[in-house]
Amino acid sequence: MISKVKVTVSLDSSLMKQLEVVSRQSRAPRSRLIEEALRFWQRNRLEQQLKEGYQHMATEDRATAERNVKAGWEIVK
Repeated sequence: MISKVKVTVSLDSSLMKQLEVVSRQSRAPRSRLIEEALRFWQRNRLEQQLKEGYQHMATEDRATAERNVKAGWEIVK
C-alpha cells in the first residue's frame, strides 16, 4: 500500500484557480492532479537529462572517431 504524506504549499492564485477548474472538470482531487503534474515534471526532467547525456556521448564519440581516422591516415602515409 502506498503511504501518503500531507504537505502544505503556497501557490499563485491564478494557478490555484486553474487547479480548481481542472479538478472540477475532471472530477479528480487536487492532490491527484498535483501528483500527476509532479510525475510529468519528473519524466520530462529525466528525458532532458538523457537527451543531454546522449548528445554529450555523441560529441565524444565523434571526437574519438576523428582522432582514430587521423591516426589511421598517419599510419598509411
